Amino acid sequence: MKTQMWTSSILCLAVLLHLLVMSGWAEAALTQPLQLATLTLMLTAVLLLRKKKRKRKKAARKPPATVHKMLEKAEGGETIQ
Repeated sequence: MKTQMWTSSILCLAVLLHLLVMSGWAEAALTQPLQLATLTLMLTAVLLLRKKKRKRKKAARKPPATVHKMLEKAEGGETIQ
């Protein structure tokens, strides 16, 4: 299954658990575990949807202007000082 399909299923389950807790149908002893389960499902959905950042290749840097001057002098037959 695709990631979005899993995520939508997990979020639907989290919403149903949240509605169950908020409606008062769950026993008082079960409210905290159900809230923790809802939180866990929501965090799982966020982690599933998170896209990995791609590392960009660094562009080649231009050499400083002094390097160009030195190359021009060297090509011209002059001495570099």
